[in-house]
Amino acid sequence: MSKFKKGCLWGAASGTALLCALASVSTAQASGFQVRETSGTLQGSSFAGMATLSTDASTMSYNPGTVGQYDETTYSAGVTIIRPVAKATNIVASDGNLTTIEQTGGGYKDMAQDAAVPNAHAVWKLNEQVNLGVSITSPWGLVTDNDSDFAGRFFGTTSKIKTINIKPVVAYRFDNGLSIGVGPQIQQLEASLSKAVPRVGAPKAEGNAEISGDAIDFGWTAGLNWEVVEGTHLGLSYNSQVKHNLDGKIDFDTAAEAINYVDRNATAKVATPEAIAFGISHNLNNQWTVMADAQWTNWNSIGTLRFLYDGETNSAVGAASASTIEAYNWGSSWFGALGARYAYDDNLSFTGGVAYDETPIKTRNRNVRLPDSNRYWASLGASYKVKEWVDVTFGYTHIFADEARVDHGSTNLGNFSADYEASVDILALQAKFKF
Repeated sequence: MSKFKKGCLWGAASGTALLCALASVSTAQASGFQVRETSGTLQGSSFAGMATLSTDASTMSYNPGTVGQYDETTYSAGVTIIRPVAKATNIVASDGNLTTIEQTGGGYKDMAQDAAVPNAHAVWKLNEQVNLGVSITSPWGLVTDNDSDFAGRFFGTTSKIKTINIKPVVAYRFDNGLSIGVGPQIQQLEASLSKAVPRVGAPKAEGNAEISGDAIDFGWTAGLNWEVVEGTHLGLSYNSQVKHNLDGKIDFDTAAEAINYVDRNATAKVATPEAIAFGISHNLNNQWTVMADAQWTNWNSIGTLRFLYDGETNSAVGAASASTIEAYNWGSSWFGALGARYAYDDNLSFTGGVAYDETPIKTRNRNVRLPDSNRYWASLGASYKVKEWVDVTFGYTHIFADEARVDHGSTNLGNFSADYEASVDILALQAKFKF
């Protein structure tokens, strides 16, 4: 295939991924608002092998060190369908000084939203020791949607976070099998948060508010992949925090404007977290490969979110309404995965894996926007070589989640508590092209 056709192929794959990411909103299925689905190839092993495997270019999204291990130019593109379910049960809600809400018992509809998450990756062989790679993914995202009559609406209704992350990487492979990769992260983030707002004063009334903003900011990534002996790889990678300065606005609906709320421009600072991953993989023989990985994610970056406005949003409150605060106070969390790959023959292989995904949110800090809990993964996958230059991979994961308790209490806004039950089904398709 000519260089022109190769370039067209990569351009089509990356352009499709970028356009899809712009048009869709990712749904968090990993802990916090992480979207782990940046590789359909790794989906079938519950992402065991994310720090060590170089089966296709999509693994570079977790470890840029793998870029140096390729002996030929290769491209990878895929899409993941995420189908989460999160329902509230045992709801108890009561009035506050400014609100009127009463509910005891019963449940609420599925608040989670389905999503399609695209990805595209490429590795170019420059010479015997230097490779260049680029990865386009959507690693952070969230969509939860509660209606305006939701009993916990004063603590949150709709929440949306969308990211597009581009990682260019240069990697160098030493003669001893060690590959080191490094590069920047270019990250766009869009976010919007909605909730009900009460009249300050009598009689009781309410409206709705939405805060939205976006930003493009930068971070970096680095990693190593080392074949210490033939068939045994060690991997270590670091993806930095990306600090965003969001510019946006707060919009109020007609009902809110009737009770003294005024639209304003808004700014806020938020950071997507840093993460460290490490792992080992070993070829037991020509057919079996086993993998083990762990990732630490520093969610302490999600602490107190302060929104600053360019004026008072409510004249009844005065200067105090020129900013608002939402306290999250998340901690760090661990993800661990074990998996295996079986090569049936030169054309067909199978993968399987399990994982534990720890939530960064303690029960006392859990809220209606994201009733997160510890999760348990089970995955299966299969790869088939359609032609000598193209492989197709399918992966499936089911995620089980612990029950999550949410308790909100406010003198002015009232009280809300519920138990949340959640699960996720994930379908991933990836295609690898090599020349």
